[in-house]
Amino acid sequence: LEGEDGRPASQKPCAVASDRAGGWYVTTTDSLLHVSAAGRIRTVATCEDCRRPGIALSPDGSALFLADTGNHKIRRVEVATGAVS
Repeated sequence: LEGEDGRPASQKPCAVASDRAGGWYVTTTDSLLHVSAAGRIRTVATCEDCRRPGIALSPDGSALFLADTGNHKIRRVEVATGAVS
């Protein structure tokens, strides 16, 4: 995979969620990627310590929720900024 931010750090997809624009959010073992409907890939956030992450998009599309099951945490990622809390 090659994207706007160069080659993603990992190419092992763990989970996916779709957005209303026909794009996909993909979690890997170390990052959260967005794949646009046109096929462009960008890194939204990095999650170096995520283990077995699941993903869900908020109803308004402003935030993603990562279920970091290996660390027993739910992480919120702001789509616009990539801020992780």
